[in-house]
Order: sequence, then structure tokens, then C-alpha cells
Amino acid sequence: MEALVYFQPDQLREEAVRGLPVVVIDVLRATTSILTALAAGARGVIPAESLEAATELAVKLGRDDVLLCAEYDGHRVAGCDLGNSPSEYTPEAVRDRLLVMATTNGTRAILRARAAGRVLIGGYVNLTRLVETLAGERRVAFVCSGHEGGFALEDAAFAGHLLHRLAARTGQETIPLNDGAWVALEIGRRSPRTPLRILRQSAWGRTLEEKGFGDDLFLCADVDAQPVLGLLWERMIVRADS
Repeated sequence: MEALVYFQPDQLREEAVRGLPVVVIDVLRATTSILTALAAGARGVIPAESLEAATELAVKLGRDDVLLCAEYDGHRVAGCDLGNSPSEYTPEAVRDRLLVMATTNGTRAILRARAAGRVLIGGYVNLTRLVETLAGERRVAFVCSGHEGGFALEDAAFAGHLLHRLAARTGQETIPLNDGAWVALEIGRRSPRTPLRILRQSAWGRTLEEKGFGDDLFLCADVDAQPVLGLLWERMIVRADS
């Protein structure tokens, strides 16, 4: 297996990932919330580039059957049904509903990766499910959402942990890596084994705690809590293993 890791969506080049499975990572918190919603019975999640685009689409689809989900600077946007905390995506809130979501980083990264062969949604909550799905692939790419165009430690660490698990699963002592994958693997080797510790050490994790979202870090670090396979199918993320 060969692994490619990109630390920001803008680093991604369509020609490099065309035809490949690509895992989009926004551990804190978009991909975790999307996976939580799918596990809770949501029909699907449509990622949007902006709040304006999400609002327009939700109105077009019909607000009786659609939840508008948007976040800015960590908080739910006024007038929206849900924000970006995985605690909000309960079966009571989302079962059988269609979600239109816009977040600062995660949904934009998902849209940027659309040129890939398959776009999968990744987080600690579905770590083993991803390992099982990707173990037979020849080449895999990982796109970290980052934070406002910069590096995000929590996303890179997750990519490194996933690479370690894939290497163990496939029995490969060495995996051909691009520079980003090499760095992610080193972070994975050096970071604490407990995901919660790395999330708390990250800049955005510390900020979320200061904003009152400390409990979300526990949910985002809960390995295999939502063991579903999220797949971007055309423009909507669906549960591929249901």
C-alpha cells in the first residue's frame, strides 16, 4: 500500500487522487458529527461550501424534511437547527431526516476531495471500520481539513494512527509515503496512545474547551463508537454499510 497525506485541502491536486479512495478527516468536529448522524439514522448529509449555499439548498429541498446544520467559530449559527457538536446528532433529532451542513473546515474539505474515486469520512469513532475497508487498497489518500487554512494537529495525528493500524493489518513493515504521510506517521508514533490526550493538546481542542465544548472532545476521541462507513455518493454522504 502507498499512502498520501495532505494537511490542508488546498494541497490536494485532482490528478494525484483521481480514482483513489480518499479519507477526509476533521476529527474536531465535522467528520465526527457526520458519522454520528449517520449512525443515528439520518438519511444523508449534504456538505455545503458556505452557510449561504446551505441555506439556499435547504429551502429548495423543503424545510419540512430537511435540517439546516451550520457552525461558525465553534458555535451553532443562529437560525439553524443544529451546529457542529456530535452531542446534537441524536436519533431523536436526525432519524430519517436529510441534513444540509456547512462548517468552517470539514465540509469544504469534503467538497474539495470530490475528484477522488471514493470519498470516505474518517474519525476515531469509525477507525476500525476504515481499517477494514482500506486494507486491500493499493494506494490511499488522506485529506486533513486543518483549521482555517492551517495545520491541525488532531487531524494529522489521526491520519498517523490510521496508517499505523493499516500497516499492522496488512503486515507491511514499511509503506511508501509522500512527505505528508511520513510526518503524520511520525506524529502518530510520538503522540500519546489515548486519542483524548492528543485532542486536548491540540490548539483547536484547547479552544473548544475554553468555549464550553469540552465534552465534545470525549465524543470525538471515542474509538469505534460509531462504526459506520460514510461515503460521498454524488453530492450526499450516505451510510454505505447499511
